[in-house]
Amino acid sequence: MSFLDQLNPEQRRAAQILSGPVLILAGAGSGKTRTLTHRLAHLIASGTPAHRILAVTFTNKAAKEMKERTARLIGEARAASLWIGTFHSICARILRRDAHLLGYDARFTIYDSDDSLTLVKRIMRDHGTLDDSLKPGIVRARISEAKAFLLTPEEYARNRKGPAAAVIADLYRRYQAALISNNAMDFDDLLALPVRLFRTQPEVLEEYRNRFQHLLIDEYQDTNQAQYVLVKMLAESHHNICAVGDDDQSIYGWRGADITNILNFENDFPDATVVRLEQNYRSTRTILKAAGAVVRNNRKRKVKELWTQNDPGDHLTIAELVDEKDEAEWIRERLVRLLEDGHSYGDIAVLYRTNAQSRAIEEAFVRSSKPIPYTVVGGLRFYERKEIKDVLAYLRVIDNPRDSESLRRIVNVPRRGIGEKTMALAAERMGATGLPLLDALRTLEEHELGPRAYKPINEFIRWLDALIANKGEMAVDELLEKILTDTGYRAQLEQDGSVEAETRLQNIGELVAGATAYVEANNEPNVSAFLQDIALVTDADEVQTDGGSSVTLMTLHSAKGLEFPVVFVSGMEEGLFPIAGSLQDAAELEEERRLFYVGLTRAQKLVFLSYAQRRRRFNEWANTQPSRFLREIPDELLKWDTRSTEEPGRHILDQRRFREDGFVGVRGTSTRRIPTVGDEFSQESSYADDFSQTTDSFLAIGHHVMHPMFGRGRITAREGLGLDTKLTIHFDSGQTKKILVRVAHLEPCV
Repeated sequence: MSFLDQLNPEQRRAAQILSGPVLILAGAGSGKTRTLTHRLAHLIASGTPAHRILAVTFTNKAAKEMKERTARLIGEARAASLWIGTFHSICARILRRDAHLLGYDARFTIYDSDDSLTLVKRIMRDHGTLDDSLKPGIVRARISEAKAFLLTPEEYARNRKGPAAAVIADLYRRYQAALISNNAMDFDDLLALPVRLFRTQPEVLEEYRNRFQHLLIDEYQDTNQAQYVLVKMLAESHHNICAVGDDDQSIYGWRGADITNILNFENDFPDATVVRLEQNYRSTRTILKAAGAVVRNNRKRKVKELWTQNDPGDHLTIAELVDEKDEAEWIRERLVRLLEDGHSYGDIAVLYRTNAQSRAIEEAFVRSSKPIPYTVVGGLRFYERKEIKDVLAYLRVIDNPRDSESLRRIVNVPRRGIGEKTMALAAERMGATGLPLLDALRTLEEHELGPRAYKPINEFIRWLDALIANKGEMAVDELLEKILTDTGYRAQLEQDGSVEAETRLQNIGELVAGATAYVEANNEPNVSAFLQDIALVTDADEVQTDGGSSVTLMTLHSAKGLEFPVVFVSGMEEGLFPIAGSLQDAAELEEERRLFYVGLTRAQKLVFLSYAQRRRRFNEWANTQPSRFLREIPDELLKWDTRSTEEPGRHILDQRRFREDGFVGVRGTSTRRIPTVGDEFSQESSYADDFSQTTDSFLAIGHHVMHPMFGRGRITAREGLGLDTKLTIHFDSGQTKKILVRVAHLEPCV
C-alpha cells in the first residue's frame, strides 16, 4: 500500500506483520508513532474491522494523536470504531458496562491519588491507627502495590512480613469496603478489577477475546503486573499481540512498572517476531554515541545500536560549579547565549532529578536583568487545585449520590452552617445502618439537631436532590454555573479580592470553559463521561510545550516522550543523580542510568550537563562528587565550560583542576576526565528526594518583602515548592495573608 512507502525498511517490516506475536523494540527517536499508526492503518486496509483492534497507549494525548494519524491515512470513517486509549480509559470503559457483576453501579466515581489518601487518613483516624508509627502515605502506597500485584487484603497479609503487615492488611480491607460503599474506584482498581471480572466471569472474558482480534500495546516496558496479566488474558487465544517499547527507557519501576515484561516477551510468546527500530531521526551522532555509551553499562537490556544519518553535531558541554546558585546562574548565562545565537525560549528544556531543584533555577531566571519566561512542569496539577476539586466534588455527588467522601468535602463549603455535631450524628447513623452519608443525613430530624442546625442541612439536601433529579436536563457547563451561583462559591472568591482569590476564579473559569468545549465536542455529553475524562488526565497530558514562548523546566521523568533542540541536565552528582537510594541496589541503579539515557535522548542538537561542588541538604552544606554517569561518557564527546572572570561574591574554581592527566583540547575549550567515584562514597554527600529549600533567598521566613497591593510585610511561614510555594505574610498594615508566590509579584525590601 502506498502509505507504507513512507517507512524505512524496518518500520515497514513492523507494519506489515499482521499475525502472531510481534515485539517492536523502538529506540529513542526512531519513528515509533509513525510505525504504529501505519501498522494500524495497514491492518484495517487489509480487512480487519477497526472495532476488532485494541490499541493501548500510556497517555490520552498519544491515543488521540495515534487515532488522528490513522484516520488521515485511511479516512475517518474507517478508523472511527478503533478502540484506542490508555489502560485506565479502556478498563474504565469495560467496567462502565460490567461493573455491576462486581457489586458496583455504572456511575462509579474514580478517586485520584489525593482522594485515596484522604480516605486512608479518615479510616486510620476512625480506627485509632493514625499516629507517627505508620504514615497514611505509606499505607496508601502499600495498598497500591498490593493491587498492582493483584493481591487481596487476605493475600497481602499472607505474603507480607513485618509488624505493620497485619495492620496494613486490615486497613486495606476497610479501605476497599469504603470504596465499594461509596461506589468508587481508585486508579489501581481500574486495572485490577477487569482482571477479577475476567477471572470470575469467563463468558465476559471470551466476549472481549472474540471482539479484540488484534492487540497493540505501546510502552510495553512500563506495564505492571496487573496490566501484564490483563494483556495476556486477552491475547491467550489468538496471540495477535504487538508489543512496542524500549527497555532502555524503562524508568517507572518505583511505581510498579516491571521491565521483565518486555525482556521476557519472547519467553511468553516463543513464536514472536522481533523487529528493531534503530535508526534515530531526532539527535546528532554525538548525542547518540554518548547515550549509547552510558546505557551499555546496564546488564538487563536487549542489545540494540541506534544510528542516524544526522550531522555529527557539537560535543556535549559539561560544567563544574560551586553550588546550586552558581549552577543556576551558569544555566541562565548559557541560555542567554543560546538566545543570542538564534534559539527561541521554546527550544530549551532544563531537566533535573527532583522537583525541588527547580527553585534555584527559577530564581535565577526571575532575577535576570531581562527575566526569562519559563514553564514548570510537574507542579500542582490543574485538577488537583483546591477550588477545582471542590467544584468537581459537587458534580461527583450529583452524579453518584453514594460518594460519601466527595460529600464530606463540600457539605460545608462554602460555609452554610452545617457543623461537626450534625456530621457526627450522620456518621453514627452510617455506622448503624450502612447507609451512604447522604442518606444518613436525610434520616436526621429536627428534634435531633434543633431548628438552627436542622435548617441548613435540610435546605442543602433539598437543593442537592433537585440537581440530582434534573442533571440529565442540563449540560455539564450549565450545571457547573448553577453550582457556582447557587452555593455562593464564586461570589465568596469575588468578595475576597486577594491575588490568590483572583487566581482561583481564573481556574474555575478555565474549568467551565473546558466543560463548554467538552459539550461542544461530544454528541451525547453527560456528567459521568466528563468526570471520567478529567479523572483519567495524566501528568503527561498536562505537559505543554508552547512553541517558543517559554523555557520548559521539568523532572527527567516528566520529559519522557518529549524532544527539544537544546537540553540541560542539572545536578549530575552522586546521591542526587543517581539518587541516593539506588546506590546500594543494582536494579535501581540501572533504572537511574536509563533515566539519564532518556534525558540525553530528548535532545536534538545540544546537551549541557552540570554539577555542583556542594549543595544544601536539610539546610546544611554537603560536599558532592560528580555522577558516575558522567564518567561513562567517552572523553572525546565532551567539552568543558570553565569560567574565566571573577564575579563579586562568587568562588571561582581553580583553573589548574582542569589540567590533570587526560587533558586534551577540544574546539578551543578544555576537557578533562571526570573524577573517579570510589567505594568510599560518603553518606554526607547524599540527598533525599525532597531537598530542603535554601533559606538565603529573599523568600525565606523572617525576610521582608513588598507586595504590590498590600505593601511591606514579613514572611512568617512557608509551604510548598517552586512557584507553588505559599507564604504566610504579616503586613505592616496589620493584615495577615496567605500568598501564592507565582502570582504575587513579590520584591525584596528591608
